[in-house]
Amino acid sequence: MRERLGSGPRIVRALFAAILALGVPIAIALPTDLNGKVYASGAVVLIAAAAAILAAALVRRRKEPAEDPSGTGRWSLELLRRLEWRRFEELCAAYYEVAEGADKPPSVVQCKPSSVYTVGIKPVRELRAAMAAAGVPQGVLVACGTFTSEAKEFSRGESIQLIDGGELLRKIGALAPEQGQALLRLATAGDFSTPTCPACGIKMTARTSSTEGRKFWGCLNYPRCKRTFFGASNAPA
Repeated sequence: MRERLGSGPRIVRALFAAILALGVPIAIALPTDLNGKVYASGAVVLIAAAAAILAAALVRRRKEPAEDPSGTGRWSLELLRRLEWRRFEELCAAYYEVAEGADKPPSVVQCKPSSVYTVGIKPVRELRAAMAAAGVPQGVLVACGTFTSEAKEFSRGESIQLIDGGELLRKIGALAPEQGQALLRLATAGDFSTPTCPACGIKMTARTSSTEGRKFWGCLNYPRCKRTFFGASNAPA
């Protein structure tokens, strides 16, 4: 990396010297009067400056990080939606451990992962019931997708905070850089997209429906465990 970046000034100097070496004699030799020589020399200087700027731009492009084809090198909505349900819950739990202080009042946090659609009022009502059962006055519902207006209206009167995918990314972005990177490493370690069987706690496997030909995730312990998962953003290939 050091060798690549250090080559930038040499490129600029070489181009500048080459243009001057070729252009100045031509500028001096071709015009027949003084004004022509001055004009030609000025044009050569401008050309040299333009070449230097172009070379510097090329060097800057070489400094830019390469594209991340896996999409796991930075936070994005696409990455959030690729996380399987258990990894998404682990991410949310880790975020609140980092971001919330010990003096914060207790709250119930529920997650709605792998949702590319709007989240309706049903999960919000379920969260309210869980809050009542636990005797906790505040709740948080975190989702990859967005929330319907009905869900938002209901949450306002129930001390429930709704956090969609975009808001979660903004909250992670507000952390210290090293904390955000630590959460990113946690989220993308190993196989983070294949769903975990809720009953058996093991990674599921890709299967195909014998009737419709539709692909889905099934438990490895089938037929003893018949849990299935039809993913939207992380469906089997």
